[in-house]
Amino acid sequence: MIEVNNLTSKKIDLNRVRSIILETLRLEKRVDDKEVSVAIVNSYEIEKINSKYRNINQPTDVLSFEGGDDILGEIIICPDEVQKNGENFDDELKRVLIHGTLHLLNYDHEKDQGTMIEKQEKYFSLIKK
Repeated sequence: MIEVNNLTSKKIDLNRVRSIILETLRLEKRVDDKEVSVAIVNSYEIEKINSKYRNINQPTDVLSFEGGDDILGEIIICPDEVQKNGENFDDELKRVLIHGTLHLLNYDHEKDQGTMIEKQEKYFSLIKK
C-alpha cells in the first residue's frame, strides 16, 4: 500500500505518484506487502526536517526515511524544490520519486558510486507515467 498526503496547495496527481513508486518497486523486483508513505510538503517544512535529520539548514527536493517490519519507509517531497530541478515539473517529480524509492531500498548515491543514479535514469526512461 502506498499512502500519499499532499499537505500543500500544489495540485499533484496522487495516483501518478503511487504508480511511479509501484513501477520502481516492480523494476527492482521488490513489490511486497510493505507500506510506503509519501508526504508532499512546503519548503519550510522540508527545511525543518532536513535540518533535524541531516543537519542541513536548507530545503531540498526529496528526503527518504527507511521504515521497519511492515513499512518500507517514507518519502518526503517538496514541489517548490522539485520545480527548481528543471523546466518540466512532471518529469522532475518522476525523477525524485524514483530517487526516493531507491533510497528506501538501501541505495546510496555516495556509496554506490553511480549505480543508484544509473538505475534512476534507466527507470526514468522505462516508466512512461
